[in-house]
Parts: sequence; structure tokens; C-alpha cells
Amino acid sequence: MKKTFTIVTFLIALSMLVAACSPAATEEPTTAPTTEPTQPPAVETTAPTAAPTETSLCPLEVEPNATITFSGWGDESEQKVYKDTIERFKAVCPDVTVNYTPIPSDFQTKLKAQMAGGTAPDVFYVDDQLMTAFAPSGQILALDDLMAQTNVSRDDFIPALLTIFTLDGKTYALPKDWGTLGLIYLPEAFADAGIPEPTDDWTWEDMRAAAKTIADKGTYGGFCMGADWARFSPFVTSNGGAFASSDFTTATLDTPEVKDMATFVNDMFKEGSLVRPADVSAGWCGEAIGKQLVAMTTEGGWMVNFMKTTYPDVVWKAVKIPSGPKTRADIIFTNGIGINAATQYPMAAAAFLFYATGRENQAEIVKTGFAYSTHPDQADLIVDPNDLAIAQGGLLPDTIVAYWGPNTGKVNDAVSQALDRIFLGDQTVDEAFAQAQAEAQTALSGQ
Repeated sequence: MKKTFTIVTFLIALSMLVAACSPAATEEPTTAPTTEPTQPPAVETTAPTAAPTETSLCPLEVEPNATITFSGWGDESEQKVYKDTIERFKAVCPDVTVNYTPIPSDFQTKLKAQMAGGTAPDVFYVDDQLMTAFAPSGQILALDDLMAQTNVSRDDFIPALLTIFTLDGKTYALPKDWGTLGLIYLPEAFADAGIPEPTDDWTWEDMRAAAKTIADKGTYGGFCMGADWARFSPFVTSNGGAFASSDFTTATLDTPEVKDMATFVNDMFKEGSLVRPADVSAGWCGEAIGKQLVAMTTEGGWMVNFMKTTYPDVVWKAVKIPSGPKTRADIIFTNGIGINAATQYPMAAAAFLFYATGRENQAEIVKTGFAYSTHPDQADLIVDPNDLAIAQGGLLPDTIVAYWGPNTGKVNDAVSQALDRIFLGDQTVDEAFAQAQAEAQTALSGQ
């Protein structure tokens, strides 16, 4: 009971924290991007529900013989999570056929082309780019009337995760999950170097010193991070920074809060304590941990079952994200699911969306370790100690939602590309982030 109370307290506090950190619903949509398209982890799958029960009936009266198409990004492991979701949904709504057509790469670009050509799926993932592209033009359905026909309420969800899919007071998508980052490490690498393992009170300087010692020993790489805005974000937030002003009108990429931490990670790269995934022949840093190539990285709760299913014999641990020069702060990610306004089967599409984002299915997904439930009353489902350690980053007072306005994706791209130019030696930190500042400001200005 004590452990359950602690986790429940965590999620309730997170609900209040994220609401405080996130903007209220305005005329512009608010959304947060994902990290999965670039580095999706492997996930343990779940068995479909065998048959509908009294509490798991089809949430809407659907059209006869409805066949809908559902699409999202992700590798085979994430696809398996939603294949299992579809199987469970079949038991609940047997009169609906769901055809799953995932798009592992360039999802946003391809979906926009499909929408323009009239061939888009009925139900699909929604991020900041797609919310901005489709909601103002009415290309995705407002869900409020359909929600009113069921027992689905906005109050069911962590508030900020829902408001990011809100425009003009209407709900255009429901959040499918959320996640944050923690410090992941291999105990064996620390034992090999003869130094203590990380703790929850570590700083980035502690991480750097340990990474340097381990890298100098030569058995493992020290700390793994690619040219990725998401993994760079906790460095910035822990220095009191962000990628844009709180009203999303001004880019803040040329500030000391950002550039000082870019210098920090670049100095680690130049001294050899930081390696990119490709430097150790890995596709992403989680894989580098699984292959026992590096000692540390920052990843999310998806590591739990990625390691369990892909590298079950490798012992790994997680602690809270390290603190920086000014504070300890993390970043929160989320994405949603929405409905094509041109669907021939809006009731069937809504039934699937409500099931996929509902408590029953969210509970099954949480069991896989893929992501955390968007329902605060399911807090006690986070039971794995590493998963819980990672999730604690979401509770930190200065943690923020990864959202910088309607053109969040372009701002994030500017950061990732700046880091890439720095690591390649093409530009200095000042040069790279001066360019990123101009690019991000153009995006925020809607140009």
C-alpha cells in the first residue's frame, strides 16, 4: 500500500505540474512532439482480450460493416503494441474491421500528401505538425460531440496532455501516452572502471566525470547522445533554459542557458567522454546500452521492455535525470490520436479511438513498459523500479512540456541540426545556434 500511495501521489502531482507548465487552450493548438519516430524501442507485446465483458462494450453504436484504416509511426515493436490493441478492440467491437497501415518514417510528410490526395487513413497519430496542419482547416474531426455520446470525458486525462490537442475550445485528438527521460546506465561499466554507480543526486558534472573515467579505461564508451533535440532538452532545462519564450513568440536558442549546455556536451564529445550512436555502431543509444557498448545514456520508460525483450541477460539500471547548473529538470513528451474528417465511418473511427486511448487499453500498454497511461487514476500501474525512476523526472518542479507553439517540429529540427553541425565540426556553438535562432524565429513567426 505504501508503494502504491507513493506512485499515485506522483501522478496526481504530475497532473498539476504539467497543467502549470503548459499553456491554456487558445486559438492556437498546443501539442508536444514525439521521440519515437527516430529511435523507437522494442516493446513486449500483450495478449488480446479474449472476449468482451460487461465493462468493456463497444463505446459507440457503430455503422454496419464498418472498415477503417489506422496509421501511425514506429518500428515493428511499436506496431506490435497497436496490433495487439486492434485485437483487443475486435473483442469489444466485433462489427468494426481495423486495417493497420503503419508508416515507420516521414509520417507527417506522407500523411499530409495522403490528406491532399484524399487517401488518408480514417484514424491516425497526431503531433504538433499535424494538429497545426489539419485542425484549423477542419480536416480532423472535433471529438466533443462524439465524446458526449459515451462515458469519455476530458476530465479522464492529465489536463495538459489534453489541452495541447485543443483549438477554439474543441478537442481534436486524445493523448495516447506520455513519457520523460532518465539516466540509464550499465553497472558493469562502473565496476570495470572502479567507480561508484550513479545516484539520484547526481549532477551533469558527475556524469561527465564518470563518463571520462570510463572512456579512458577503454572497455566502454562513456555517455551516448546523438544530435537530438529531445536528449539535449534536459541539459537546457536544468540550466533554466527553453527553446522559446513562454508565449511561443520568441526563439531563445542564442541564450547562455542553451549555448552553455551545447558547449558542455560538445566539450564532452571533443574529449571523448560522449559518443554518438553511430560512433559505436549502434542505431540508437538504447541499443548501445543493450549491446554493452556504452556506460550511460538518457532514455525513457520504453527501455524497460526493450531490454527485457531484446537484451534480457544485460543488467541495467536507471536513476532520475541529473541536475544542472541551476536546477534539476526534465522534459515531457506526448502525442495523440485523431480522426480524418472525411472518414465514411465516424462512429467506428471514434469507437476505436476511444478504446485505444481508454483505461482498459492504456492499462495493457503500460504493462509492456512502452509508455505511461494518460489517465492519472492509473498511476499505480508504474511498478518497475527502473520505470518509476525514469518517470520521476516528470514530477520535477522545473520540468516542462516539449512544446514551443504550432511550429514546434521546426524549432526542434533547428536544434538537432545545430548539434549535428557542431559535432561534425562544421560550425562553432555560437555559429550553429545563431543559425538555429534565425531558423526557429522564422518558424515561430509563421513564415
